[in-house]
Amino acid sequence: MISLLNITKRFGARTLLADATLQVAYGDRIALIGPNGAGKTTLLEMISRKVDPDEGEVIISKSSVVGYLPQEIIQLRGRSILEEVLSASDSINQIEATLKRIEREMHETDDMKEKERLGLHYAELQIQYESKGGYDLEHQAKQILSGLSFKEANFGKKTDTLSGGWLMRIALAKLLLSQPDILLLDEPTNHLDLESVIWLENFLKSYAGAILFISHDRPFINALADRIVEIDNGKLVNYTGNYDRYLVAKEEAAEIRQSTYENQQKKIDETKRFIDRFRAQATKARQVQSRIKQLEKMDKVELTQERKKVRFTFPQPERGGQEVITLEGIDKSYGAIKVYQGLNLTITRGQKVALVGPNGAGKSTLLKILAGVLPVDRGRRALGQKVNLSYFSQHQLESLHPNYTLLQEMQEAHPEGAQSFLRGILGAFLFSGDDVFKQVSVLSGGEKSRLALAKMLIKPANLLLLDEPTNHLDIPSRDVLEEALREYTGTICFITHDRHVIRGVANHIIEVDQGLVTVYPGDYDYYLYKKGKTAEMPASVGKGVSQYAPTSQEKEKSLLSKAEQKEQKRKEAEARNRLYREAQPLKKKIEALEKALDEKNKAYQECVALLADPNIYQEKVRFYELMERHNRLKSEIDQETALWEKLSLEYEALSQAMTTQSSPP
Repeated sequence: MISLLNITKRFGARTLLADATLQVAYGDRIALIGPNGAGKTTLLEMISRKVDPDEGEVIISKSSVVGYLPQEIIQLRGRSILEEVLSASDSINQIEATLKRIEREMHETDDMKEKERLGLHYAELQIQYESKGGYDLEHQAKQILSGLSFKEANFGKKTDTLSGGWLMRIALAKLLLSQPDILLLDEPTNHLDLESVIWLENFLKSYAGAILFISHDRPFINALADRIVEIDNGKLVNYTGNYDRYLVAKEEAAEIRQSTYENQQKKIDETKRFIDRFRAQATKARQVQSRIKQLEKMDKVELTQERKKVRFTFPQPERGGQEVITLEGIDKSYGAIKVYQGLNLTITRGQKVALVGPNGAGKSTLLKILAGVLPVDRGRRALGQKVNLSYFSQHQLESLHPNYTLLQEMQEAHPEGAQSFLRGILGAFLFSGDDVFKQVSVLSGGEKSRLALAKMLIKPANLLLLDEPTNHLDIPSRDVLEEALREYTGTICFITHDRHVIRGVANHIIEVDQGLVTVYPGDYDYYLYKKGKTAEMPASVGKGVSQYAPTSQEKEKSLLSKAEQKEQKRKEAEARNRLYREAQPLKKKIEALEKALDEKNKAYQECVALLADPNIYQEKVRFYELMERHNRLKSEIDQETALWEKLSLEYEALSQAMTTQSSPP
């Protein structure tokens, strides 16, 4: 489908890609990796024809359609959310508009020959419309929007009112709905919450076309990629398998290269000693010249210089009180929307809390309340004794001053700090030498994230509140951040959609959903266990992540008296029976609907087959009867399918509740 042949691309004196080659076949799942600034986005832009290579050729098969999701915020104006997403399928929309026009013309004309001509054209277009999925288009668009955390009640909302993150989700929804042969995705998970990332991951697993994507989300790459292509010193290096397999293969290759280099150096040293020893002896002149030529012709192995890594540790803070921060009776509303009512929460010393839950549930609001940057309507927020906090907001990058230099940004955060101290912190984040005099406006997203984190580290705090600190960081930088958070002795409350970081850092999970805050006193795998999300459990638990162990509350429960246990079991049985009684009528309705839909779909397909026969248009009365039946069946199928989906969701919720009641605590 795609061939990149000997591509070279330069920016000024810097060469991003040199004589690079890549083949992308139908069904490929390729993750493009490399450090920030290596040329990953440029490569996608060349494939999407937005940028031309300086040398070489990008060949895309003529029949292939390429869809590209850039990182930049896309401006969308004038339409509702659903209308904007549906606009992605222009060819289907054009057919639909033509069908409506023909319907009007057929109704308005009395000329039977003209009716017959219009009817034939209408039938041909209708077959095209159906084959392209036109009748199912709106349903697909709604499913994709729901998967990306849009609420159905907001589908009619104008795009003009949305933030950049939501506009990017709309751009992604349009791309997924249009179903191009080749998907080019540049950081598709950056603006998604954890639930949406998991939904997108599952959606893309079953995608028919090829996918070439850039991501710094390790679990996302592991779940999706079957090939890793690394940009390494301007070359494209292929590895088979996912990211974990890439790490193993790269380490094995480095060991082989090191061994080959050492053996070659030994051979070179021996050859040089021979030359030096016998250079002056005429009897050995021929052998000496032979050895010199060997050295000149030798294809010397060079060790790849190890990339610089972000290296930092959080300053270990002063020990504070046992209760670090407390919220009591907190109410918070945005206009008529009540986010929290009577919220009580205490975070204690040493807890590393990950806030999880769907987008819009109130995670960032809760973090802002904890940080004291968002006023509440009612209630009390109290910091513990000797507690001081640092808050890293989701929009921290926007608070940087574009016209400031990096050093000026650091001086603003810590005016009394010596320049040598500030430059030392910047150096730890890979800003060395004259880099400190660069303006913020010329930095990449990853560089801005590193600068914002550096500012936060100037003054030690014993409570860190972090909202998406991993955004724009590459995987090596995320790994270093994860290690620093794990070793930090203070208290942390953070939001991230990176499951690898949650697993590596969190020892408590707080789920936020519809104003309800539920505390899970364990790591991410314990949370998944309690939620029954076994599909999300890893095959093995990595370093720094503990296996599930019973909590103190669960141990207490095991000590309940027999009478209390019996009463508890009776209540659980009653709850299960009540849920069962509610579920059975729903199940019968669903089964009846499925049977009716099966029959109507068969009848509908019969109509489609008959309309595909040109002879049917000679029998005008039968043709119109068939068209009327076709349209009626289509309308009934749409309505009953929507009802079936609604009832199925209700039944699924009841079934899950029954499972929860039946499962051991």
